[in-house]
Amino acid sequence: MTEDAADLSLVEILDRLADRKLSARELVADCLRRIEQSEATIRAFVTQTPHLALAAARRADEARARRIPVGPLAGVPVAVKDLFLTRGVLTTAGSRVLASYVPNEDAALWQRLAAAGAGLLGKTTTHEFAYGTASLPTKNPWDIRRTPGGSSGGSAAALAMRMAPLAIGTDTGGSLRIPAAACGVSTLRSGIGRLSRYGVIPLSRSFDVTGPMARRMLDVSLLMRVLAGHDTRDPASHDSAIPAYPCAPPSDLTGVRIGLPIEMSWKEVDARFAEVCREALDELVARGAELVEISTPSSAEQVLRESVGVFDTITHVEALEIHDALLAHSHLYTPQVRYRVQLGETISPESYEEALLLRDRWESKWRQIMSDHRLDAIAHPTIDGPPPLINAAGEPDGPHIRLSVPWSVAGFAALSVPAGLDDRGLPVGLSLATVPEREADLLGLGIAIDEELQSWRKQPPWSPGAGWRDSGD
Repeated sequence: MTEDAADLSLVEILDRLADRKLSARELVADCLRRIEQSEATIRAFVTQTPHLALAAARRADEARARRIPVGPLAGVPVAVKDLFLTRGVLTTAGSRVLASYVPNEDAALWQRLAAAGAGLLGKTTTHEFAYGTASLPTKNPWDIRRTPGGSSGGSAAALAMRMAPLAIGTDTGGSLRIPAAACGVSTLRSGIGRLSRYGVIPLSRSFDVTGPMARRMLDVSLLMRVLAGHDTRDPASHDSAIPAYPCAPPSDLTGVRIGLPIEMSWKEVDARFAEVCREALDELVARGAELVEISTPSSAEQVLRESVGVFDTITHVEALEIHDALLAHSHLYTPQVRYRVQLGETISPESYEEALLLRDRWESKWRQIMSDHRLDAIAHPTIDGPPPLINAAGEPDGPHIRLSVPWSVAGFAALSVPAGLDDRGLPVGLSLATVPEREADLLGLGIAIDEELQSWRKQPPWSPGAGWRDSGD
């Protein structure tokens, strides 16, 4: 075999494993080689567990050699955000507060992945307790001067750098979508209740979701088929039929209408990012879809302006509830996250209840807008500009959440798909959002763009001999 298995998408990997043109041990070895070459610079991992990934690979190869049925991800190495409990493996949530915490049980999503035969490659970095979008000390593989975004920044960077073919993370106000866009990979924030949150260190019960990340959107859809399902241990989990997540892009999008909320999500966006996203949407138009510029009635505009405030109010209160007992160790928090947690003390119960009502109003208004305009999805750039340059002397600074928060507040499903590179060589993510009951169709739209552009084949400007090249400003 001459190709590097670490460069393959999950779909390509599974085909080769099934045909025994690739062994799981070769796959893991290629990923470990990529980690050895680049982890000292990228720093995507908190803890590496190569022995666990290799053990799963050996089991998978032996079973395939004996023609014993295996799970759908048998032998595939996975990078897991360091918020997910992993039995016997350090789980820190990116904080000194949990610097030595080793759980005695596994999070539900890791249980599902392990049951499918996957191997734990390691635990990836997160902004402390997922309360931010910087994910230090991780660097962005496309420009190592920049943040990878967050809070699932380590998972996104590991994917972009070909350290792992798939990863899992969490999203409260954009923590899957923001780093996916910043690092040029794919993800889906599904509706709350679709994927279990059991065994994940929480931030906000109202907004937290878990989710898959991969370089290829088709891989994300495959992962949803493995991960989705009811879990009685998660009070928010709902027992409903699992959607038919697509295995291929839709060939005909005639009648599909994509809304562009110009005032809310296209103005005050980096012009080069907006241009790349418009060009990516042309791939849907070529298949018959229609782009519809939409405005909102004045009553909705008021709620639009309040979206980040609603999110912040609810999250601050619920984060304080989670961290109140830990604040006795407040000196172990970073100043930034300690301040954010303590903001919950300034919010009255009345303000919190009002924010919950505004959240419900936001969801109702956006469902009405979708209905009035007969929309199948809403589209806009995932983030409004390049991820910030890392300032080692200052507080962690990541991309803004203003474009991703509205869909967390509305309870919508939202994905980020790579739209291409701008003229600086930086990846650009396109966000598509819709009502959660249509998330399988939403994935189809993302797959249509991704399969045409094949952005998963693009690699960061790195080579083993030359290192990294600057992308420019």
